[in-house]
Amino acid sequence: MKLKQLIILLVLLTIGACQDPQPSAGEIMNKALEAHGTAIASNARLEFDFRGIAYAVERKNGNYVYERHLEIDSLEVVDRLNNQGFTRSSDGEIQMIADSLKNRYAASLNSVVYFAQLPFGLDGPAINLRYLGQDLIKGKTYHEIEVTFDEEGGGEDHDDIFVYWVDAENFLIDFLAYSYCEQECGYRFRESVNRRNLNGVIVQDYNNYKALQTDPTLSKMDDLWEEGKLEKISEIKLERAKVKLTE
Repeated sequence: MKLKQLIILLVLLTIGACQDPQPSAGEIMNKALEAHGTAIASNARLEFDFRGIAYAVERKNGNYVYERHLEIDSLEVVDRLNNQGFTRSSDGEIQMIADSLKNRYAASLNSVVYFAQLPFGLDGPAINLRYLGQDLIKGKTYHEIEVTFDEEGGGEDHDDIFVYWVDAENFLIDFLAYSYCEQECGYRFRESVNRRNLNGVIVQDYNNYKALQTDPTLSKMDDLWEEGKLEKISEIKLERAKVKLTE
């Protein structure tokens, strides 16, 4: 090998050695889970009101119970989802309901709890993480993580795709975007607000936006938000939230 070629090779090897390796999506998400207190939440009870309805989430040693308390036709109705499945009771009596309704009620209850406790559960076996790179939002550096789901174990909405923007300094999730297809398909972008630490568990509300264009690139929705090209459609508020550690 000629001297000039050897020098070029050494320079390229030196540059390669100095470059930081791409972060692992799993490592970033694990830090986000830790920052949000999900280890504490795995043995705790969270109570909150969402849109006038009382919810409770209790976890202990891998077991969970989700509850929603409603009033229907002056009767107290309790929806409950746990490791064994879903039940609906009215004035304390378990109701016999069709499987189609049972699945619908369970999915709606699970959806509220899922978003209320994000990023809880994003280390599960059906979760696929991909590091998209670093991004700047309002001058702050974020890690972009894409989350997809396996069909097996990924739930009813396993086709949904999420992108999370994880603060590069404190590893809290400030923004997320997702695509979904239910009765219709769409895209949403959420900005975290009113963040609070309740007994070591991070709880936060969101401003909820939709895309004005038909088919936006999910990972670019933060740019659309900064440019004022998203429409705010709702506020996701967990009111009277409290966390109690289980013994």
